[in-house]
Amino acid sequence: MQLTKHRSMTMLAATATALAVGAAPALAGEDDDDAPSATLRATQGCVSGDRATADVTGDEINAVAFFVDGDRLRTVRTPDARGRFRISMDCSELSLGAHRASAVVQFAEGSSPARQTLRFQITRVRQGSPRFTG
Repeated sequence: MQLTKHRSMTMLAATATALAVGAAPALAGEDDDDAPSATLRATQGCVSGDRATADVTGDEINAVAFFVDGDRLRTVRTPDARGRFRISMDCSELSLGAHRASAVVQFAEGSSPARQTLRFQITRVRQGSPRFTG
């Protein structure tokens, strides 16, 4: 992950288009109503000095590992009071541009699927400067 020490006004836009990856297709006649699943929710944007968040909720979750640009940020093993596995990061930690992010969900032992990967994109852009009107 490329870090910057620059504290200029910036905006982080996160598109939380979650894709379930690694879930095996159900076999004919197999009942997958009880299969665990997870849902990702991420902030749509923030200004430098604010924080971007990503939340994962679902059934039978043991842990969620959060990654940005292939680097593990943190593994959350305990949900908060609302049942969310949550990460929060300072927007200014990202360099300008698009960054690939993911949340790898590890389900309870014996669950099928055992893991699910939810992918999203975080884009940090400069905030437009005000025009001189004088």
